[in-house]
Amino acid sequence: MGMFYPTVLNAQNTQLVKDEKVDSMAIYLTIGRSDFPPTERLGALIKGLQYAEKIKVDTAKSKAFSKLSYAIYQYGDSILFRQTNRTAIALSKQVKDSIALAEAYWDLGAFYHRISVRDSAYYAYSQAQQLYEAKNNPSLSGRLLLYMANQQEVVKDYLGSEANAILAIQRLKPLHNFKQLSACYNLLGVITKDLGDYDKAIEYYNEASFYAKKLDANGSLLLSIKNNVGVVYQRKKDFASAIDNFEAILSADSIKIKEAKLYSIALNNLAFSKIQLKDTFGVKNLIQESIRIKDSLGLESSTATCYMSLAEYYWLKNDTVASISTASKSRTIALESSNNEQLLETLEFLTKIDTKNASKHAVTYYTLNHRLQNEERQTRNKFARIRFETDEFIAENEVLSEEKELLSRQNQIWAAVVAGLFFLVIAVYIIVNQRSKNQKLVFQQQQQANNQEIFNLMLAQKQKVDEVKRMEQKRISEELHDGILGKMLGARMVLTGLNKKADTGAIQERSGAIVALKNIESELRSISHELSHTAYQKTNNFGTSIEALLDSAKDKPMNTIFNYNEDKDWDGLLGDIKINVYRIIQENFQNAIKHSGCSNFFVNFEMDFDVFLVTIGDDGKGFVFDKERKGIGIRNIKSRVKKMNGTWTIDTSPNRGTVMKLTIPAQFSTIPNNDVLENNELGIN
Repeated sequence: MGMFYPTVLNAQNTQLVKDEKVDSMAIYLTIGRSDFPPTERLGALIKGLQYAEKIKVDTAKSKAFSKLSYAIYQYGDSILFRQTNRTAIALSKQVKDSIALAEAYWDLGAFYHRISVRDSAYYAYSQAQQLYEAKNNPSLSGRLLLYMANQQEVVKDYLGSEANAILAIQRLKPLHNFKQLSACYNLLGVITKDLGDYDKAIEYYNEASFYAKKLDANGSLLLSIKNNVGVVYQRKKDFASAIDNFEAILSADSIKIKEAKLYSIALNNLAFSKIQLKDTFGVKNLIQESIRIKDSLGLESSTATCYMSLAEYYWLKNDTVASISTASKSRTIALESSNNEQLLETLEFLTKIDTKNASKHAVTYYTLNHRLQNEERQTRNKFARIRFETDEFIAENEVLSEEKELLSRQNQIWAAVVAGLFFLVIAVYIIVNQRSKNQKLVFQQQQQANNQEIFNLMLAQKQKVDEVKRMEQKRISEELHDGILGKMLGARMVLTGLNKKADTGAIQERSGAIVALKNIESELRSISHELSHTAYQKTNNFGTSIEALLDSAKDKPMNTIFNYNEDKDWDGLLGDIKINVYRIIQENFQNAIKHSGCSNFFVNFEMDFDVFLVTIGDDGKGFVFDKERKGIGIRNIKSRVKKMNGTWTIDTSPNRGTVMKLTIPAQFSTIPNNDVLENNELGIN
């Protein structure tokens, strides 16, 4: 179990370790944790490791490495910490020192938290928590449950985070641990805010404030909670209440000096709230002051939020160019600092104001959103596996413990009878419930089929009406050209012949009649041209129908986007493709309005050679998509795509929006365009 240590001892601490009177772990740890120069601190810690290596493998050696692990973690040498911590864990397991082992895992969790490796931090904290729980130490067990919940909240594992925060409160409340209790309720406020339950979030923040006041009535912890309450009021669109909270923070005694970071955050939050109320007085100065403080503190990632507020300020002032430029700067800072949440918000804003590049911003937004969803989903799955393995381990221990107990035969029989009755009741309930669901499903399917038949009849009727109109226009054109025009031409020729007579008066009258006939002929020819053109004029009914569908949501708080190339012959697609695509878009659109609570809904048409690509999406609540159990709407979409010989995918999860993609073979109507041929036959140029 030997380790390699670099030589970093200088003359001063070399002399120190030669002095046998101070040759102990205590002095090495004291120097390692002191404000001495880094080289002296590191030298003392390395000497402590060398000293600890010589201790006989027992509890004393285990505790020595556990303390050194924490000291080196504080010093910040990652490689040396991992070596020391690994040894501390191995020694603690070897001598079965559960307290030292718990401390080592705690150090490891803190290390992974520092470098933002959430799943590893969660695992290490959970190992330490189990050990303290087994030792009946509710104070440390509760603190570690809180740390575990914090890791889960970062990756949007809200249910797991909430469960662990509540478990932490159960352990900490009897101990009157006000600081940790305030942190637990504050975390619950953050979770419920992100889930959209704003009233519940304010209740939790009030609980957090209650315990924070017991520590310090005007402390920074209480002011931080007040800022969180202000953010909740922003989400509720109650910007007046939000402003009250932020102004209370900014007016706190010496807040700018004592808590510069919180002060800069409150400045920007106040500015943002005023912008939402269209109050621009002094707003620009607030934002610029926030940016200046954050720059001085090295909070580069946080400045992206300030520039976003400044972009909204310019937008409110109708300075579109400045708004787009400032929002682009916010996007650049967010991208460089990996502030993905701010990056998504900025892209959404640019989609609204930068109409020239709206489609590009929208694609970038949904691509990033999709990637982040996958990463968060993978991390949540890791947390779930860790919880499952932990529960499985606990369950195995419980089984071993239960096997030691003798159960009477009578109790087993009664348990079997009760279980049998229970399952019988469950079976009856499932059968009755399933029968009811089947009846409801049959009704819905019949209703859907009737709706489809009505739509098809309406479409067929419209096509027949249009066809009759075109045929009638063509008939009138032919009648005018071949009938009336021909007769008038004959009359003109007769009059031309009569005009050769010598009677001067007759010649003049006939000349006037000929001129009038020529005018009539010219007018009829013009009418014939216009009617013939109208009969064969092409209209794009498909694109217009989609736009009309999306325009029906104008009275809803939703922004709709329809991207397509107007040069493409979308109306030339086969009728079955247009009908089915329209219905699929309609189904998604209705779901977005009823269930998603989204701010944006978009439809994108693309034609890639002989493939018709349709993308439909929103940024709403999303849902858990289970391929084994789908609703009637999903089944209908699947059936329609199959009819078109296409494929489809859906990407969705709770709170991360929904994107559906259709890939359909493009098939067009084979009716030829005979405009030129028929015009030539009619003699029209």
